[in-house]
Amino acid sequence: MKKTLMMVLCIALCASCAAKKPVQQPVQQPVQHQVDPQQAKLDSLRRAQEIRRIELQMQAEEAQMQADLEIAKLKADNAKRATSKRVGQDLYTPCIDESYDKSGEYMAALGIAEGEVERGPAQINANRYAIANIASRYIGVIKNGVSQYAKNVNTRSGAKVKENELEGEAQAIGEKAINKYAEVVCTKFEQDDMGTYTCYVAVHVPLKEVLNETIDELGVLQTDYDRQQFRNWMETELNKQAAAKEAEQKELQDLRQQLSE
Repeated sequence: MKKTLMMVLCIALCASCAAKKPVQQPVQQPVQHQVDPQQAKLDSLRRAQEIRRIELQMQAEEAQMQADLEIAKLKADNAKRATSKRVGQDLYTPCIDESYDKSGEYMAALGIAEGEVERGPAQINANRYAIANIASRYIGVIKNGVSQYAKNVNTRSGAKVKENELEGEAQAIGEKAINKYAEVVCTKFEQDDMGTYTCYVAVHVPLKEVLNETIDELGVLQTDYDRQQFRNWMETELNKQAAAKEAEQKELQDLRQQLSE
């Protein structure tokens, strides 16, 4: 009886202990995905292709940028060349720098003679062209001066100057004065493949001397006019003409500077 009771107690105690003991859960092993070598190779190839695509795109954009810069430069050069044509002469024509009037000092002009087989005739013709240019402008100023003076200026005697007494002699007087004082300040030659010469000549005519000569010649005609007033008008008009030439010369210099940059 006692043995049976002891066995029952032992069995109960064992069951109680077993109920209190935590149940151990089985440990889950991480799932390992197997890498497909073919897929890995394909992914690598795609990444390489994308990198190459980006590189090509960058190269294309750089090439386009360079092309745009070249086009912009070409347009700028064309604009400069188009602007240079407004000056009326090649930017680097021989003797051109000496062929511009200087206000209060001298009139100037460039003469060019082409296609001559000898230097002598080329130089003679170039001189003649330059002097003719100055004479034409100077005579024009004299004639305009006579016309304006006759309309607007009273002489010391209170009478208007007689326009025909001055204008009829203006051309002869102007040509004589210009020819007398014209001075060649630059002469250069070029020879082409055919052996013919081109001569470039710059001529200056000093204003003080040529004006004195003109005023004296007009005085010989015993014309009733105020010499000083007429001289002042002539100087004013010639200075205006010189200012325009000086502005043209500055434009030429500015264009050279732009083309050299």
